[in-house]
Amino acid sequence: MTAATTSSSNNQEGLKTIRDVYDLLIKEIQLPTLQSIPLDTYQEIATALSRLKGQVYEGLEDVIRDRMVELISQSTTLLFERRLQKIAEQQKLTPFQQLVSSSNNSQISDHSRLTDEEKYILDAEQDYTKRKDYVLMAALSGRAKVLESISSKVRSKQVFVRFLKPIEQFIGIDMNKYGPFHKEDVARLPLENARSLIDNGEAIEVNII
Repeated sequence: MTAATTSSSNNQEGLKTIRDVYDLLIKEIQLPTLQSIPLDTYQEIATALSRLKGQVYEGLEDVIRDRMVELISQSTTLLFERRLQKIAEQQKLTPFQQLVSSSNNSQISDHSRLTDEEKYILDAEQDYTKRKDYVLMAALSGRAKVLESISSKVRSKQVFVRFLKPIEQFIGIDMNKYGPFHKEDVARLPLENARSLIDNGEAIEVNII
């Protein structure tokens, strides 16, 4: 296969991806409820973008490749945000249990219509609601020990960060020594210390899923 043939083939794959994402986006905008999309949609988009970005072109083909990447990225972002907006709106209308099991209300989406990535986000949102209710319940019912336990967990929580610049050794809120660290080092730090470094632009959080 010649370089020109390979280039044409890759461009056709990119154009197909643009059409696919655009079609999903238009349908999502037009429908009042969450549409069913292939469960590997975001994974397929990620693979296509990785393949496109990894190709080396020259001149006009390079411009076309960059434009395709931009269009796919923009369409994916709009699709993703529109679906999350629908999920958020439906969450306000009904408890999560009804969102999953109700078949009588056409405005309520079926949980099976969510991709795994969307379920990942929804789970975090559900966890937020549970924690909020739990803290408020403990405070209003006078359960100080529960709040002390929560406070203890927060103080002992650690997160991974990647350093954006060198950092001298420091004492964490847990009284342990950390560092020194070089740029691009990854370390596990107490949450409060990590937040301070992140807020100062000295590190970014690394999500370990």
